[in-house]
Amino acid sequence: MQIPYGLADFYSLRKEGQLYVDRTQYIPIVEALGRQLLFLRPRRFGKSLWLSTMANYYDFRNATEHADLFAGLAMERPTPLAHSYFVLHWDFSIIDPNSPFGEGSRVQRIGAEIHRYLNNTVKTFVSDFRDHLAQPVDLESDAFSTLENLLAAIRQTPYRLYLLIDEYDNFANEVLAADSDAYEELVTTDGPFKRLFKWVKAAMAGKGIDRLFITGVSPLVLSDITSGMNVTESITLYRELNALCGFTEEEVEDLLQELHAERDKPPWSVAETLDMLCTWYNGYRFSANATEAVYNPTLVLYFLKHLQRTDNYPERILDANLSADEGKLGYLAHATAGQDAVINLIREERPLAIRQLLDSFTLRSLMQRSSQDASFLGSYLFYFGMLTLSPGETTPPPHELVIPNKAVQGLYMERLREMLMPLGTSRTLADNTVFTFFGDGQLEPLLDFIEKDLFPTFSNRDATWANELTIKTIFLTLLWNEATYITHSEPELEHRYADLCLLRRPDVTDTVPDLLFEFKRLPLRDLGMSGHEIRDMSRTKLLQLKAVKKALEQAEEQLEAYQSALERRHGHSLKLRSYAVLALGFERLVTRRLEPS
Repeated sequence: MQIPYGLADFYSLRKEGQLYVDRTQYIPIVEALGRQLLFLRPRRFGKSLWLSTMANYYDFRNATEHADLFAGLAMERPTPLAHSYFVLHWDFSIIDPNSPFGEGSRVQRIGAEIHRYLNNTVKTFVSDFRDHLAQPVDLESDAFSTLENLLAAIRQTPYRLYLLIDEYDNFANEVLAADSDAYEELVTTDGPFKRLFKWVKAAMAGKGIDRLFITGVSPLVLSDITSGMNVTESITLYRELNALCGFTEEEVEDLLQELHAERDKPPWSVAETLDMLCTWYNGYRFSANATEAVYNPTLVLYFLKHLQRTDNYPERILDANLSADEGKLGYLAHATAGQDAVINLIREERPLAIRQLLDSFTLRSLMQRSSQDASFLGSYLFYFGMLTLSPGETTPPPHELVIPNKAVQGLYMERLREMLMPLGTSRTLADNTVFTFFGDGQLEPLLDFIEKDLFPTFSNRDATWANELTIKTIFLTLLWNEATYITHSEPELEHRYADLCLLRRPDVTDTVPDLLFEFKRLPLRDLGMSGHEIRDMSRTKLLQLKAVKKALEQAEEQLEAYQSALERRHGHSLKLRSYAVLALGFERLVTRRLEPS
């Protein structure tokens, strides 16, 4: 099995016999939905391969190769529209929003980049279709004039144009994250991006563009250019297209079965590996009526390619190409009131209820405080793949949004880590302290680090941080380690909920412990002591305080119940260390370790 991680060229995949998970069954569905369509999915979710599939299906030059290219696929027998178009393919991820070349402001340089890119696509198009164009196409300095010349040439042929636009909002989103003023200039009436889509809209009105299919991540940019492109129909949330981009569980299991069969007694099993993939990459639902969640296809192929090469799971669960998505959380927390939502999603792992999933919202509405409700925040994170519709949702609004899987949760953890660690705090010291704890089980050095480097910052935090969940949030953030553990916040254990549980990955040696925590907090007023008095006492003396003993005993009772439930669930494979941790205000931490039963 040739696994094509990172390759989105349908023609090459089929000609070279590489893996292609069939999506051609969606072609007649999309044809029937309309002629001007917008389809949104998160980054690295297979959109480019889908457009490449469409390009090869509709390009009239491929008619003689149809039987070869589509053999064994759902569209082996083509629809009447197959191979009946010129196809022009724009990929806006190529446009550099930070280009140092050219003159003028940033937006003027981006405008020049757009013109240069469009002219280059026409130049390539004319070269590819030179035997089918009856008249030459002059290249103008203004790319829109060049495109007019192209359409004039196409109108002299029996064919019309199918325009495919990939990652329409890619560079605009990058500009937005870095410079909202430049973004607004880019999409305003005279901005180069709005002018582009005004041209596309006009060209759809009988000038030669017959069909249009746009992919991107968010509706934000199209909403901001408003009348520049208000004729597209969004098919993003249609139930029948839930798995258009994304792998179903059946498809992932079939791939694992095939890979396992070609290996010589591999050390991994299909069932265990499928569970691993499900934990980290499954969980996306793009319609309230979707009957099944789908996997991120890019990450599945990344995992499988590593597994095929090494017979081991990759240590890094989230490939570097998706790590950039964490920046969307950074932008949200910086530019809106989203910081509270980010924190609560991580530490409580409860769904975010929203009145509606918005299919249109502008930068202005996102930025205004009056609009910073759950629907705006949730919709923003939904389109970027940071939240998804919760399982089994088939009822009308309100909707519930959840973090789809552990890979995305890791992005939240990194964002929270940045929010938690104050300027000047040594992350290296934090990491070294955590790794030492993983090895020797001694929690006190980690408690010292939290007391010295993190607690002092809470005097300046708002009420979001100063509550019972704060201590768990700190530990959850510091201990998150995707290479070793699958981390569970509030896991259900026989109808009770533990605070924090870290279970080692199935590929990690059993010399690595599993970890279980129960957290409590005593306000200083309950101790009848001042912060200065607490800080001056040793942990040994703190543990002798009556209120401290009582709180730790309660925590240990809960730990015993959770520990027994975990042991019944996991049997001898469990190597558990259990800790009761008590915070005394935001001044000190004490702990007791519960011995295994």
